[in-house]
Amino acid sequence: MTNVFIDYNNFNVKININLTTNTLIENVDNSDAVKYLKGIFTNKSRFKSRFIDKVLSANIKYEKERLEGKFERFDHVTPNTFECTAFMEEILDLYDKVEPFTYLEAFKLQNRVFQIEVFGSIDISEMISELGHERIKVDGKLVKHKQFNKEGEFIGYKEYNNVYETYKVFGQKLELEEDVYAIKCWCTTTDEEHWLWIEDTFKDEPLEAIASTFRIHENLIPHIKELKRQGDVLLVEMNKESENLTPEGEMVPLNSEQYFSLLTAQS
Repeated sequence: MTNVFIDYNNFNVKININLTTNTLIENVDNSDAVKYLKGIFTNKSRFKSRFIDKVLSANIKYEKERLEGKFERFDHVTPNTFECTAFMEEILDLYDKVEPFTYLEAFKLQNRVFQIEVFGSIDISEMISELGHERIKVDGKLVKHKQFNKEGEFIGYKEYNNVYETYKVFGQKLELEEDVYAIKCWCTTTDEEHWLWIEDTFKDEPLEAIASTFRIHENLIPHIKELKRQGDVLLVEMNKESENLTPEGEMVPLNSEQYFSLLTAQS
């Protein structure tokens, strides 16, 4: 199996293309994968230059290094630059035949992992505005986050005023019988915002709502050293005592006191 891995840091997109099965995303139909990518690369010229050409470039680099013996473990793989080119031409043609996922289509996706990726390509603020919403509760929190220089060295803490607002989002346009709930997280210091879906249980408690978006095995909670958050992605640093610990018990949310005492970085 030959894979070409493409990492788009600017778009928070990572694609691992399988050139044996000619699939863009594992367990996802190529037409759906292109619908997702079209929501990110919004015109064909940008799609070709930032995706198609980058894949071909990565594949050629891989083949060159493989043939130079830098990837000895792949010696059984034959050069596939031509096959990759043909596959990318098919994908480029597919771009003209599909449209980006609508909000309704995104909600109906059964593949939960892929659904998260699709929602990452949708402007959630714009979507919630179009669906219609009603603010329920607002709360604020002063947080201290670690700061690092360009070399990755810790240079101290900086305080931020974070505001958390819970909303009821009307489900009619999503063909839902009930409304759904979301939390808007924004910083008065940077004026940046991020939206996350929450359970209705937490709609009246914004701080508990944001904490509930992180879940972990119950027996691991006492051993968490730090949390670092990037949107809906959370990185967990555990203490040394957890090295031989097996995750057990239910996956439970942190409460607000646990969450904010452990959160040391956020973007």
